[in-house]
Amino acid sequence: MSFIFRSLAMGATLFLGSGALAAGTPDEAIRRLQEKFIAPCCWSENVAVHRSEAAAEMRVEIEKLYRSGVSEQQITQRYVSQYGERILMEPTGIKFTWLIVIPVLVTLAAAFALLVFLRRRARTEPAAEPARLATVPDEDIDW
Repeated sequence: MSFIFRSLAMGATLFLGSGALAAGTPDEAIRRLQEKFIAPCCWSENVAVHRSEAAAEMRVEIEKLYRSGVSEQQITQRYVSQYGERILMEPTGIKFTWLIVIPVLVTLAAAFALLVFLRRRARTEPAAEPARLATVPDEDIDW
């Protein structure tokens, strides 16, 4: 749930166009910026929490750039041009849209298919009772 709120906050920050308007302090803005990138050593965690030399160097570089007055957009462009869009935790543009749209569509399709299956199953007539064995009188049996 916090991921959703954080994503909405980051979207609002991008919409406003300035990280300074959304961030209370420079440290919060730097942290948010570090969380925006994936560590380039193993591509598994964001730079803010990853424990590797490459991530540590990137944290220091992001902080220096931000404190020297480089905008968040310029820092983002720098790393995207260096590593490609893979460096971003959340893809931009059409990739982000598909990242959201596809799981929702698959979930809706699965729910619809389940609903159709359950309705068809409820409509089918119950199986007829199995035929009862006819009782044969004792006199017809050869003893």
